[in-house]
Amino acid sequence: MHIKFSCIGGFANLDLNFEIDTDELPKEKYEELQNLMKQADLPNAAQSKMVKTQGFDSFSYQLDIADEKKKQSFSFTDISAPEEVRPLLDYLRNIAIEIKMAE
Repeated sequence: MHIKFSCIGGFANLDLNFEIDTDELPKEKYEELQNLMKQADLPNAAQSKMVKTQGFDSFSYQLDIADEKKKQSFSFTDISAPEEVRPLLDYLRNIAIEIKMAE
């Protein structure tokens, strides 16, 4: 699975981006990501909560997920993200920070 993730905004005006093939992740990160994606249930996230709403100093997220069968894109903010999606966004943001710090 290929993931493209973007997180912008916040108090520090972050601009974090990364792309990764999940097969390249260490086993424990891969398993954690799979678990969080299952819990987030992105395809069934409430459409009404996916409205692009921007709050003062909130993060905006763009998540593109592609596998052999399909490609899906999701946009959230800290305000609009359903509760079950937030741990996934936090996890991906932390991976993006790790990647940026290693550069």
